[in-house]
Amino acid sequence: MRTTEELGGAGVAPAPRPANLVRRLVAITTRPTVILPALNLVLFFAVWEYVGRQIDPILFSPPSRVIRVFGELIISGELLRATLVTVGTLAVGYGLSVAVGIPVGVLLGRQAVLGRVVNPYLDAIYATPRVVIVPLMILWFGVGFTGRLFLIFLGTVIPIIVSTAVGVRDARPDLIEVAQSFGALGFHVVRHVQLPAAVPFVASGLRIGAERAVVGVVVGEIFLELTGLGGLIQLNAVRFNTAEVLCSVVVIAVIGIVFIGLLDALERRVSPWREAT
Repeated sequence: MRTTEELGGAGVAPAPRPANLVRRLVAITTRPTVILPALNLVLFFAVWEYVGRQIDPILFSPPSRVIRVFGELIISGELLRATLVTVGTLAVGYGLSVAVGIPVGVLLGRQAVLGRVVNPYLDAIYATPRVVIVPLMILWFGVGFTGRLFLIFLGTVIPIIVSTAVGVRDARPDLIEVAQSFGALGFHVVRHVQLPAAVPFVASGLRIGAERAVVGVVVGEIFLELTGLGGLIQLNAVRFNTAEVLCSVVVIAVIGIVFIGLLDALERRVSPWREAT
């Protein structure tokens, strides 16, 4: 029979010892980047539980009750259906905003005169609260999917356009001149010089747009059509079902966290040089 040393010499790595695995696990879990958020989360739930037990359950609910109600909503399928409606509308509206916002931002960044003409209108639309626009959405599109989609698009596309335009204008002129000296024109300059330089600005616009998209989808579901997680919040609020409301709020918060996390991963993917530096 071949010994472990012989197997190791033949190129087969020996199995890690349990003690080494324990040490690695302890090293990972005791890092400040792991232990501090974990302690913060435990403290948050402890305070929430204590405060929730001191207040009337109609006004507030502790996490123990929220978790129990969360399981009931999962079993009934009500929470899953509402989440799918919200995520579907959010994905379509945000995707449409990105598909329109980045090309328009590139155009405004390259055409300075056009940008100065259009920017005041973009600022005015961006500064207008979406709740004020809801009656117009009802008149234009009715109380359905199209109105909710347009509400998300209107609040999301502006920061993407503005951030992309700023990033394109911020590209180094010397790099553009070098690219042009090698025969790069128009689309190639945008693709190989201006868009890579604009990645941090575009990423910032995408994050802001994601936050506004989550808010927009909930506003649309509450005020335009009682559906999705926003509709679930509204229906349970009028019935004083506080735990059910908090369940929906937690799910919306998780959707936002996952959304931003995916955008951060995408930024690292398209700009690995920034991670390296």
